[in-house]
Amino acid sequence: MAGVEPEAWTKEVEDARTALRTRFPDLHCLRCGADNFFFRLWPDESLVPGLASESDNRVVELICRRCGFQEKHVVRLLAAASD
Repeated sequence: MAGVEPEAWTKEVEDARTALRTRFPDLHCLRCGADNFFFRLWPDESLVPGLASESDNRVVELICRRCGFQEKHVVRLLAAASD
């Protein structure tokens, strides 16, 4: 990712994984019920146009390895205290 040091990116990825595990400790695919996912962290420019490199725009994308269903979560909302 341009403009982000590798160590900082690694920390963001780990923080996102931790937030996801904390919020959804027993995560399963919403379509087929599998619990094996591909994980991707990326900036979502559509949330705040022009700020794609800002960490507030990070999105976790999960892709089910069994059926291919995709779901996305905004990291800052995952990490926020639950209501």
